[in-house]
Amino acid sequence: PLLVRYRDAFYPLLPFRVACDYLGVAAHKIVVRPGKNITLMDARRPGGDGPHDIVIPIDRQGNMIINYIGAWGRMDHYNFADILLASDDRTELEMWTEELQGRIMVISDVSTGSTDVGPVPTDANFPLGGVHANIIHNILTESFLRELSGREMLLVEVLLLSIVLLLSIRFSALTFSLGTFLLTGFYIGTVSAGFFITNVIFHVVRPLLMVALALISIVVYRYIHEEKEKMESLRRHDFVRNTFGRYLSSEVVEELLGSPAGLAMGGELREVTFLVSDLRGFTALAASLAPNDVIKILNRYLERMLEVIARYHGTVNEIEGDGILAFFGAPLHSGDDPQRAVACAVEMQKAMPELNAELRRHQLSELSMGIGINSGEVVVGNIGSQERAKYSAIGSPINTAYRIESNTVGGQILISAGTYDKVRSLVRVRTTMQVQFKGIDDPATLYDVVGMAGEYQVFLPAKKAGQFVKLRLPVSIACFGLEGKTVSGSSISGQITHLGDSGGQASLEQPVGVHSNLKILFADEEDPAAAQVYAKVTAIEPSGSMASHFRVRLEFTWLSGEAKALLEKRRS
Repeated sequence: PLLVRYRDAFYPLLPFRVACDYLGVAAHKIVVRPGKNITLMDARRPGGDGPHDIVIPIDRQGNMIINYIGAWGRMDHYNFADILLASDDRTELEMWTEELQGRIMVISDVSTGSTDVGPVPTDANFPLGGVHANIIHNILTESFLRELSGREMLLVEVLLLSIVLLLSIRFSALTFSLGTFLLTGFYIGTVSAGFFITNVIFHVVRPLLMVALALISIVVYRYIHEEKEKMESLRRHDFVRNTFGRYLSSEVVEELLGSPAGLAMGGELREVTFLVSDLRGFTALAASLAPNDVIKILNRYLERMLEVIARYHGTVNEIEGDGILAFFGAPLHSGDDPQRAVACAVEMQKAMPELNAELRRHQLSELSMGIGINSGEVVVGNIGSQERAKYSAIGSPINTAYRIESNTVGGQILISAGTYDKVRSLVRVRTTMQVQFKGIDDPATLYDVVGMAGEYQVFLPAKKAGQFVKLRLPVSIACFGLEGKTVSGSSISGQITHLGDSGGQASLEQPVGVHSNLKILFADEEDPAAAQVYAKVTAIEPSGSMASHFRVRLEFTWLSGEAKALLEKRRS
């Protein structure tokens, strides 16, 4: 303490009073600001420059930090007895006067056994009279040590922690750890430079302890977080394998997981071949079966079809009830996408007889399937958000594929002209047909596929020419047009006159369009809803003598048990 307050007065420490007297600073020119500084106004050093203010940093208790010049040996020392005895010798006295002129002398007892000795930062056994000499030296040379305030150190600590946080965000765990150690070394160097060059004292222990705790906390947090991410990544990969593995081949799934952009959001324009399949009359069949039987049939069907699609490296994009939409050419592209799509469709139709045999063994209803294929440029990519996304395609070729499929009958594969142009050298076609799509002026040519040559060598079994037998008693019917899943509200009356293996001939009172879908009820039955048939008009024949009736050829897509029994009874 440079000053000690007692009652209403301040009492100066000896070296402070000596320095003030030496600099000619009276008491009224001493300004004290606790916690900041003591200012010696108009201090004038003998033989020096003009007066100026000397500002001494102090803490809130009025203490200054002593800037020791070094160990006891760094200062000049004289034997007090020699000076005292020189007063009797004029020559000696003049020599001492010249030696000590302009100096401030501090007399201290350093004799053996003296108790005025204690530890200081530079020396463990330091004569405490030297403390006064160091204080006087600090004031006269204005070489003060200044300790950073609590607010200033808080800013330094916030800066250090901010840098640690930035390193943790921007860099990997190893780089972050090395960077933190370098930051610690840099801070120690800054502290040392601040002390030795600018006389500024930084706190050392608390900031370094905070940095160490931050480092340990962040490393532990990152380890836990990375472990969670690793587990989440493994879980997500397992989910992708378990989910897409049902719809894609294992090779495609592994390639998707191994590609950084495989599951990225975004889209691209790509040539894709679309395969759309649908079961004929399954909606009506499902209405007549128990829910468990519906699920059993559907699961057995989908399991077999998805296995075939995966074998041909197709991507199953949609499963809507009994319908399947598959991509060939997305997300992975190869040069034979149309060929694989057509070959896959043939393989799917070839699997139906074996599937139906299995269903019969389990006393379940048989199924028939139609497939439509179209190729074209669409936008493909992951659509949605990071939390919930779906790989999908956008473009009119998809709608065209659905329209093509809607014109098929059970066991048939129809492909568009665009797809046919890409596979014409390999595909085997039974016949072609012209269909009129809604909203399109020109009719579209569709190709009825029966096989693929080349490396695939898959063909449908040869189909026997249909033989129609005239029913001994025609069946009265009421026909309702089908548009998608919507049944027309008005009916067309008529009769089924002939029956074949998978279809028949009918005479209707009103015209219907070729390739149109019909729901047929047996009008002369007690329960028409029980005896019902779904059929597609495959041809319109000349009506012959019945000018007021229209003869049509039907391909049955589904028959109820009652309808099948009645038709067989009428044919026998």
